[in-house]
Amino acid sequence: MKVLIVDDEPLILNGIVKIVNESMPLGMEVRAASSVPEALDVMKAYLPDVTVTDLHMPEKNGFDLIEEARESGLCDRFIILTGYEYFEYARRALRAGVVDYLMKPVDRDEIAELLKRIAEELPIERDSSGYAIHAQRILAYLDKHYMQDLSLEHLAGLMDLHPHYISRLFKKETGENFVNYLNGLRIREAKKLLNHQQHLTVNAIGQRVGFESNHYFSKVFKKFTGVTPGAYREDCT
Repeated sequence: MKVLIVDDEPLILNGIVKIVNESMPLGMEVRAASSVPEALDVMKAYLPDVTVTDLHMPEKNGFDLIEEARESGLCDRFIILTGYEYFEYARRALRAGVVDYLMKPVDRDEIAELLKRIAEELPIERDSSGYAIHAQRILAYLDKHYMQDLSLEHLAGLMDLHPHYISRLFKKETGENFVNYLNGLRIREAKKLLNHQQHLTVNAIGQRVGFESNHYFSKVFKKFTGVTPGAYREDCT
């Protein structure tokens, strides 16, 4: 299991890294970062299974890190660090879907037990061949069903896999998160329809490729192509 520790105070950061290194289960590796931007950079190459982060950091805080990491598919599991005076922040973090929280100063036995529990919850299938097989199944399914109402939870149920596993799989195998990959598929198909099915309205094409909202379809289309669906169709004629 791969762990990332994030704290802007060097003494605390080094202390937590030391505790984790000394108490973590076999097969675990740990990296460290002292700010949110640095943590996001580390995540892109490291793809941690769990991130242990302080909440109170300058410029961007722990909540910003959690939000940006999840949106980019870089990490889905988080443990937050907080002091007693900020316990209300811990409660807010739990409501946001954080795995757990630890009170400062960090207790060696507590963090060891928490990391052990998380390691046991991770998917057993971790080798590259397992990733490749699962990726092939999922990508083939999306190629056929991209127009349906799809989510990580839906795929997880179909494939009998954990949503976190699928999220990491997408990042590893495609370099994209699930939403971006799915939208890319839909936009590619929409471009074909806009070019070759002139009798279909833009709204009808959006719905045919999986976008229920015409506004959202136009927004995503412009994000991928730089122009609106209507402008794209005019350029094709």
